[in-house]
Amino acid sequence: LGILFGALMCRSLVKNRIAIGALSAVFTFVRAVPSVVWVLLVLVCLGFGPATGIVGLSVHSIAFFAKAYAQSFDDVGGDVVEALTAAGANRLQIFFRGILPAALSSIVAWFSLRVETNFSESTVLGMVGAGGIGFVISSNIQNYRYGRAGVAIVLVFLFAYLVETG
Repeated sequence: LGILFGALMCRSLVKNRIAIGALSAVFTFVRAVPSVVWVLLVLVCLGFGPATGIVGLSVHSIAFFAKAYAQSFDDVGGDVVEALTAAGANRLQIFFRGILPAALSSIVAWFSLRVETNFSESTVLGMVGAGGIGFVISSNIQNYRYGRAGVAIVLVFLFAYLVETG
């Protein structure tokens, strides 16, 4: 969804500045509200559990990706778009054969950054009832099982480290 909305906010593809501005305003609002608040709003609808954390983080992540990917798509040189337009390509062809391949390394970089952020946020959200490893850490600390909690914390660190270096 982030790629789709990013493409809809790309100034090289979409000529309607009002539509771009409206989408940008919506996603700016969504990004301005912290993930924890989105999770709490989803909690009202879905109750406790992993689905609440996933949906809450997804709302914020889609808004993040839309903005980041739109900027990545806009950073692709206008010469690529101009050349494909001159060759008779339509907007879908310009996007899939020109803009998307040129922005792929940026897309991967933004994706890996957000995966790391979501992982750390999901640990915190799990501690407040959204499930996952955060719940394991929280419940073990509450039950005075510090060894198990420590192992879970080390696993969180190792996963974050592997994501960072991998």
